[in-house]
Amino acid sequence: MKKHTDSGFTFDIKEDHAVVTEIEGDPQIVEIPEQVDGVPVTELGEYLFSVKNCQLIRIPSGVKKIGRYGFYNCRNLEELWFSSDFADLGSGAFTGCHRIRRLEVLMNSEQSGLKEILSEIGEELRVHLYGKVEAMLWFPEYYEEGVENTPARILMTEVHGSGLYYRNCFQGKVFHFLEYDKRFEMARAQESADFLREMVYGRLHLPTGLTDQAKTQYEQYLREHMEQIASDFIRQKRGEELEWLLHTYPLTSDQKELFTGLVSLADTVKSAEILSMLMEYQRVHFPSRRRSFDL
Repeated sequence: MKKHTDSGFTFDIKEDHAVVTEIEGDPQIVEIPEQVDGVPVTELGEYLFSVKNCQLIRIPSGVKKIGRYGFYNCRNLEELWFSSDFADLGSGAFTGCHRIRRLEVLMNSEQSGLKEILSEIGEELRVHLYGKVEAMLWFPEYYEEGVENTPARILMTEVHGSGLYYRNCFQGKVFHFLEYDKRFEMARAQESADFLREMVYGRLHLPTGLTDQAKTQYEQYLREHMEQIASDFIRQKRGEELEWLLHTYPLTSDQKELFTGLVSLADTVKSAEILSMLMEYQRVHFPSRRRSFDL
């Protein structure tokens, strides 16, 4: 075993692989190299990102293991990129990482270590799967609370939020889309309208594993809340999402008043791009009627 320092990283180099043991400084964005000295990087050492101020971390495909408390108190971490090759997560890896909100997962196969990471993070998460599996999944927040049962003199654990149930949608290391979609009624009862908007959009936009029954429930919610969802996209200046929404689920002739309200809102938020798209949409779906005169 030998140590090697390169590009701000210190490695323990073994016969056929390397372990990242230290990171110099306190960078906001970290991209772990795929190899060093001609050998692949396959492991991140214990406490590697502990107390760092990293906001975004990219881990290459070859990394299969993250050591104990690897991200301990990495309090500013918001986004993590890794691949399905990852399989071994040390205990307490994400302790203190309460700002993390996005996971980007390169799926080299249907199996992954995603379940292990989700089980460590109780915050609301957007998980984008790409590669051999394409999906946009949203996982609700959950937390556990210890409640004392005084007569029995025992401490019971109560789970709040639907997030834990969503994190159990796996068969081994393979994500089970059918089980995920079955939980939608639970999410409707417990989660916010903002969260449900993103969940519904994600499943309908990238419908991997989506059954006809599940599609129907998401589409029903979308149609019931079409005005609110479209308005939110305009306020957030998310033109691509709005265009997908209106072209995939076209407004009908009796929804012209709704459309007029969307145009007015786009004008209010000063989005020229969205206004232009809406004008073209109006030309196709709500054309002006020409007056005719009898001579």
